[in-house]
Amino acid sequence: MSQALALPPWALRLGRLSVAPRYWVVAGQAIVSATNFLTNIFIAKLCGLATFGEYSAWQLVLLLALALQGAVITQPMQVVLGTLAARHRVAYGQLVLGLQVAFSGLAVAATALGAGLLPQAATVLPAFVVLLTAAGGQDTLRKLLLAEGKVQAALASDVLSAGGQLLVLVVLALRPTPATLAEVVWAVGLTTVPALLVGGKALGQWPMLSLSSLRRFGRRHWRQARWLVPTALLQWGSANVLLVFAGWVGSPAMLGVLRLAQTAMGVFNLGLQAVENYALPRLSQSFYNAPAQFAAQRATLTKKMLFAAGPLLALLALAAGPLVARFGPAGGAQYADLLRWCCVLYVVILLVYPLRLTVRLLADSRHYFGGYVLSIGASLASVRWLTAHYQASGVVLGWLLAQLVLGGYWLWAVRRAHTA
Repeated sequence: MSQALALPPWALRLGRLSVAPRYWVVAGQAIVSATNFLTNIFIAKLCGLATFGEYSAWQLVLLLALALQGAVITQPMQVVLGTLAARHRVAYGQLVLGLQVAFSGLAVAATALGAGLLPQAATVLPAFVVLLTAAGGQDTLRKLLLAEGKVQAALASDVLSAGGQLLVLVVLALRPTPATLAEVVWAVGLTTVPALLVGGKALGQWPMLSLSSLRRFGRRHWRQARWLVPTALLQWGSANVLLVFAGWVGSPAMLGVLRLAQTAMGVFNLGLQAVENYALPRLSQSFYNAPAQFAAQRATLTKKMLFAAGPLLALLALAAGPLVARFGPAGGAQYADLLRWCCVLYVVILLVYPLRLTVRLLADSRHYFGGYVLSIGASLASVRWLTAHYQASGVVLGWLLAQLVLGGYWLWAVRRAHTA
């Protein structure tokens, strides 16, 4: 007769431990953030600034594709999925994956067409096509897993992708000759493929585009997406147009310092993205059915965000001088004020973010789009004066002004919606 295995008391206690899903989400986003940061450092330090500049150009194309993909596919999904009955979620998930496949095909075709005008891009294009397809698919799968509550599977795919990417980059760094741009892009793209397979297996759904699904969910999905598409273009343009302007009227050093500041503050950006990926589908469930519960959930979320990021931002602002002197570019001690203004910027972003989530949940997304039009117009109108008086810090002040305009308009839009 077989005996049941008797576990020791400490093992039984360990088995009863539970971790809140939001911590799994934050852990996954932290892994993504750290991997992106280390990848950028690797390219800049070991491949040279010229290679890093070329990589950044391709990366901007990838970020544009991901921004459009988010507007067309994943951001509407995060709102719509929480409003569907359980019996409809699988069909809707299959529709989302089918849209992703179609979008990836269009993105690859557009990139190949654009690269055909640049003969020097031919050596990198095959690697970038793999990266574009894998990164786009992984992004959508990850957000579907988070929306469905499969946070551990999302974390596992993040760990697999990040670990493989860093391992391959370390191997390239140990070689006696510097890595080429094509090798770096191949490394980042191919190490994303296993994570794509793991995410697809965990989700358990195959992409499918059917007329019945389009009729059932298409209108609701498009109501969310129609204003998000031009907004995504505006968001991408706002971050990069000001950088191009700074490099044009200033110097390559100014542009480099701004890119360095963006990389350093990217941890907070990805943290905010983790909050949106996890919280938005859940807030959508209470927004229409339980307004009091929604208000309480949003207030709690705001407090937690400020409590998590506030002390780090305050510490970073206080230590800006020594940090820039130690880790910044040669002769860059004067850019400590730029880092301090970045900290102020992210405090304002944290305060505006709950309004962003609320506007996303309104009947359509026109106020989401309208806010970005006004904010980008204000920042572009003022950036010449700001950079003339405050140099590189003027660009950050332009971003800060954009956030203040954005928050003011969204506050008005939310109050108007509640009184209508």
